[in-house]
Amino acid sequence: MQKVFFLVVFLCASRAYSQEVIHFDSLGIAAILEEHNKERRLVGTVDLMWDEDIARYAQEWAIKLAKDDSRLRHRDETNYGENISFFAGYEFQPALGVSLWNEEKVDYRYSKIGESGSDESMHYTQVIWGNSTRVGCGCAQSESGSYFFVCNYDPAGNYVGQYPYER
Repeated sequence: MQKVFFLVVFLCASRAYSQEVIHFDSLGIAAILEEHNKERRLVGTVDLMWDEDIARYAQEWAIKLAKDDSRLRHRDETNYGENISFFAGYEFQPALGVSLWNEEKVDYRYSKIGESGSDESMHYTQVIWGNSTRVGCGCAQSESGSYFFVCNYDPAGNYVGQYPYER
């Protein structure tokens, strides 16, 4: 009996992950949009719409980050705004990455990008950026079990010297 118990504990504790692409169904997309748009509504910016082309673009980068499985980094060049989340240790929920960005709201005081204090909340300001109208997101899980969640925005935001939205 003791050997069987040890084997079960060992198997549970040594779960191996394989790199996996996370696909969003219509409910996942709705959850991602709602997490974005609830914050946008609070500041008076229009709701974002989902864009499949942008989602494929974001998915490509999420897969690359998961394959490298080492660090977060933005694309060197892109025409889109970009937010990236990295998390591990619990089951993936589609809107989780966006909610992590929205937590930066507590650090943001209405100011132009680049002014004192705005660096700690730039994921949040991209979420609420007033000129952005379309979003697409992708996610992939690395071999270590970490999730890399990427959203791209069109038009891009977070321009130095500009406010994220008009009051």
